Amino acid sequence: MSPVGGNGDDERIDDLTGEPGGAEVLAALAETVAVAPPPALRDRVVAEIGRRPRAGAEPATGPDLYRSRVAVLYRLLGELAGEDWSAVVAPYGWTVHRLVAHLVMIEEYTARQLGLTGDAPLPPGEASTGDHLGLGAEQADDLAAGPPDATVERWWAAVGLIAGHVGSVGFDPAAPVSLHQWPFDAATALVARSFELWTHGDDIRRATGLPLEDVPAAELRTMSSTSVEGLPLLLALQPPLRGAGPPVVLSPTRLVLTGPGGGTFDLGGPGPRANLLVADVVDYCRVVSRRLAPEALMATREGDERLLASLLVASQAIAM
Repeated sequence: MSPVGGNGDDERIDDLTGEPGGAEVLAALAETVAVAPPPALRDRVVAEIGRRPRAGAEPATGPDLYRSRVAVLYRLLGELAGEDWSAVVAPYGWTVHRLVAHLVMIEEYTARQLGLTGDAPLPPGEASTGDHLGLGAEQADDLAAGPPDATVERWWAAVGLIAGHVGSVGFDPAAPVSLHQWPFDAATALVARSFELWTHGDDIRRATGLPLEDVPAAELRTMSSTSVEGLPLLLALQPPLRGAGPPVVLSPTRLVLTGPGGGTFDLGGPGPRANLLVADVVDYCRVVSRRLAPEALMATREGDERLLASLLVASQAIAM
């Protein structure tokens, strides 16, 4: 009997069925796989994950991440035709066209906040900027009533202005930027914008029946790590979960995000680690972007369940 895979990709486990004795080997393998692991094995695996920091992928920079997200969405929009533009995007009840018109408004606003237009950036206290979905709604409605090509062209002009700036020597990643009344530095603001571009790209894919995107590990690393690093502050600003009980206090917690682009993060300062949360990095990012409910996240949770639940809720605070 030939060794499985010994001659390259042409040989698969299924090929054993035609070999002498192959059926018996497959039956034995199936029985082995079907046997439940020892009860202590899961605990040992989780404990090992909790003890050993996981090396993450090298993160993309904020400008590189933004430019990549822009390019991916532009290619996606170029694939749409006819009835795709009138498909309904589930989170909002908007059409795909209206969603892209919304993105036009947001990117033009972002360009203004970065000082790239003739208008002064709007101050953090400007009430109209706090309503992310309502920002420029009337203009977005007008755009969505016209041809999709015109909307894409205007979006491309806005993102091109931003992408050109963040790739220039004049870009200061530490410059303060206010987006929707949240204070950012410019590099982190680009990560927030990239989160939205990724999220809405997948919104469009769901609405039009296209497969979801496999995001490069470096980009997932940047989005996930930026989110996790902000959790202590966001938790402090978060009201008590379900309005009950005292404010949650962050105790030493390890957050492990698995898969390409994940990593190990320790929150809550020094001291014995009291809490552990292990989850897939893409699922975590979908929680952050409000495309997956915190309670629906498939994760291993150990320690203070109220704290871990509050961290996941806090992660959604600046979703755009």
